Amino acid sequence: MEEYKQLIEGGLYDLRISARAPQGDGMGRISNMIVYLRNNRARIGKTYKVKITSLHKDFAYAEALDNSKPFIGNGTLII
Repeated sequence: MEEYKQLIEGGLYDLRISARAPQGDGMGRISNMIVYLRNNRARIGKTYKVKITSLHKDFAYAEALDNSKPFIGNGTLII
């Protein structure tokens, strides 16, 4: 069982993407909090280092910190 972590706005966490939101944002969980990874073509199953940008009662928004190589639509890396 995952240890409970209290999220802090501006905090750095590892987020594993488990689904995609209808708007295209990646979705994952840190403890029992749903976290949306904004403005990112997140791949399901991949883990990202994220920074929490906005914290709400039941969910949070984050941005990826290790997005140095963007993906093309089919998942090919741009080098």
